[in-house]
Amino acid sequence: MAFLPAALIPHWVRTYAAVILAVSLAVNLITSFSLYVQALTIPGMKGTFDLSYTTVFVLVVALSISRVVSGLLSGAAASRYGGRWMVISSIFVQAASMAFLGWSPSYWVALAAMVAVGVSSGAALTPMMGMLAPWFRITDRGVAAGIAASGGSLAIIFTGVIVPPLTGVFGDEAWRYTWYVLAATSVVIGLLCVSFIREAAPAAAPSSGAPAESTSSTRAPARRGPAGWPVQVYTNPYVWLITGMAFCSGFVHGILTSSYGAYLEVEHGMDVAVVGALFMLIGVLSIGSGVGSGALSDRVGRGLAFGVTFLIEVVCHALFWLFPELIFFIIASVLAGFALRSTYTICAAAAGDFVPVFMAPAAFGLMGMGAGIGGTISPAISGPIADATGTLRWSFAMASGIALIGAGLGFTLHIMTRTRGQGATGTASSPAQP
Repeated sequence: MAFLPAALIPHWVRTYAAVILAVSLAVNLITSFSLYVQALTIPGMKGTFDLSYTTVFVLVVALSISRVVSGLLSGAAASRYGGRWMVISSIFVQAASMAFLGWSPSYWVALAAMVAVGVSSGAALTPMMGMLAPWFRITDRGVAAGIAASGGSLAIIFTGVIVPPLTGVFGDEAWRYTWYVLAATSVVIGLLCVSFIREAAPAAAPSSGAPAESTSSTRAPARRGPAGWPVQVYTNPYVWLITGMAFCSGFVHGILTSSYGAYLEVEHGMDVAVVGALFMLIGVLSIGSGVGSGALSDRVGRGLAFGVTFLIEVVCHALFWLFPELIFFIIASVLAGFALRSTYTICAAAAGDFVPVFMAPAAFGLMGMGAGIGGTISPAISGPIADATGTLRWSFAMASGIALIGAGLGFTLHIMTRTRGQGATGTASSPAQP
């Protein structure tokens, strides 16, 4: 960035916060594979174990439930004890779990492996994202969260790159080798975490240069200790409102990731390479949209950014539902790319806005619980409906409706924060007091 004027270079680029952000991106990459790779591996698993939609979606539900519980507990624990070793150990456990899943000789073994992957990925991702907040000013957190969340977008891209060639070589067993590749990647990223993850020390907190009017959540993390359980998080109405939006987001994305490949490939006869290319397109577009939505939320407020994102989701899934043709699949995939990582990014940015900043992992864990419950319920509902009706179209109809509810909640948050006379980021000054 030497060719840019100094005034245009973010202050955090010259600090260790940039390193933490790079590691967060890598952790997002490897933990997001467990969510997004299912869109292209479920058809193979369905064939290998001769499963119905209902049965195969139990695998998705099992991973979601274990990820939810793990994320909630690990977020609370990280707020009290710190998250460095929790992230590191969980990454290596995830590597072993992914290899175990690839080897699984039966459906029940695969189910157990899915649970292990869910527990380990949730215990790595939630503390890592919560650890971002102390390193960044409140007006930078949206952009930082967007950059970190782009790791999930890269996971989508790599899924589209990896799975089709493996399918060409290994056929219906390609899903196994996909998990082996991901296991090896987890080991590499685990070693990266050992080398570079640090907790934010009070002297390293970015608030030293923050404007005087910034909320107390930009100050150095409060000391953790026996009294440090984050009760304040679980009684905060703003955090619960965002958790409700996270539920809507999880519901919508649970349908997309579990139904996308089967809907296009199985129901509409599209070639796996074409489906993989479209899924990769979603990933490419979601890189910029995550950063853009984070920056938008820094500027106009978290609530308004949530509302706009959910409206895009409404249109996206309505197209899958009402117009099951190639051109509309392409348009819907583009819209999915614009929105897929946006709600996640805004949640991560908001995690430290309404509570003391060291409680951000717990706040993000609660939001992750909402998203996980939504992601658990939607496949559990859509699978039986698809078996009963013979089509996944009605799953996308449900997704469009839930996204509309999410938009309403987003605009409600916007009104609440504006009514209380809060700043451009929509953060609450009083709830954030330690």
